[in-house]
Amino acid sequence: MLIKFPYYLMFLLASLFFSACQTAKMKQAFVKSGLAKFHTGILIQESSGKVVFSQRAEQYFMPASNVKLLTLLMAKTILPDSVPAFRFQEKGDSLYFWGTGDPSTLHARLKGTALFNFLQHSNKNLVYADDPLFVLPQGAGWAWDDYQDYYAAEISSLPLYENLAHFTNLGNTWKAHPSFFQSSISLTTEKNASRDRNTNQFRLPIPTAQSSPKQVTIPYLTSPVLTARLLSDTLHKPITYRIAKPDVANSKIHYAGKLDSLLLPLLHYSDNMIGEQLIYLMGAQRGWNGPTTNILGKLVQEPGFEFLKEVKWVDGSGLSRYNLFRPKDMMLVLEHLKNKLPAAQWQILLPELGKSGTLKSMKLDNPQSHAWAKSGSFGNTYNLSGYYQNAKGKLYLFTIMTNLANQSVTVNKKQILEFLNVLR
Repeated sequence: MLIKFPYYLMFLLASLFFSACQTAKMKQAFVKSGLAKFHTGILIQESSGKVVFSQRAEQYFMPASNVKLLTLLMAKTILPDSVPAFRFQEKGDSLYFWGTGDPSTLHARLKGTALFNFLQHSNKNLVYADDPLFVLPQGAGWAWDDYQDYYAAEISSLPLYENLAHFTNLGNTWKAHPSFFQSSISLTTEKNASRDRNTNQFRLPIPTAQSSPKQVTIPYLTSPVLTARLLSDTLHKPITYRIAKPDVANSKIHYAGKLDSLLLPLLHYSDNMIGEQLIYLMGAQRGWNGPTTNILGKLVQEPGFEFLKEVKWVDGSGLSRYNLFRPKDMMLVLEHLKNKLPAAQWQILLPELGKSGTLKSMKLDNPQSHAWAKSGSFGNTYNLSGYYQNAKGKLYLFTIMTNLANQSVTVNKKQILEFLNVLR
């Protein structure tokens, strides 16, 4: 006598069998890839929320630039489509203005000119108002010796020129941009360019037509006084600096530029400076003063983001070694992003493996599969979190966090790719 099973039961059994096979394959791939040898946390789930694979999902890891996914989420939650470019207030014959943290002003790629044009057309006495107590130029847990690397540009209320000094080798001399730093150059027989730890004195190799490098970029030491001088030098107009906190009640915010113009380089180029400045933009939008820790302390209390109280979030870029996230926390960030943004938008904002941004060199085996993600790396650490769509169009959310791996990032990437390719 044949026993007839209901179709739904047969479907359920087939589904369970497929799921068990997939989990077994992922366990095998986890070991084979070499990821099991290190402190690795993984969480992969279907878009429905069903967990496909989990490994140390409850343990904390240093997320590095995976933090930028949380910065993206909060920016899309707090900020409007237009960027709060600066705050201003007219007082008699004077125009007071405050920085909001907008990183685009006189930026080489972003080319933000809203503040420049506003001040250029004003006939009033220009007063840059700021209070250095509201900004710490470097994040807690940043490596101290990163101070002269381009990716560790300082944080400020009103960034100018990316808070970077650029030098071009003309063959017989160096040309500084902004030109304000031309007199701060001293030539050296050393091969590498450098900056004094506590001053804006730049040591550059003796230039020749054949010498390398052709371009040098070094962060400069920021201060409100220097900001006023740089603006005055660029505008060719006098600017006075006064210590004064933002007058939220009586001033106005000028909006200019699109928020996504900041978010694209944040994610595609992993721009740390933009990540840090976005925190201040959120603070300006809500009327919160810095420094970073104060604004983050308020962001984690936002309704709907209660899970953030269990993470250690200390900066907007992920440069800090103090940041601590679990794979399950990164998964919640991914879920919130998926629910907040249309797929077409996060597929543009996030780099795609094998095609764009920092992930262009990481190609999946199956050309019909796609993955959009954010990487995060510094010494002994490589993480990758995002969305994977297999050849059949099925969507997975994934986070792979590897810390304490005493090997090159290149090897880490190969291991993670080998593991991800099982999701076919």
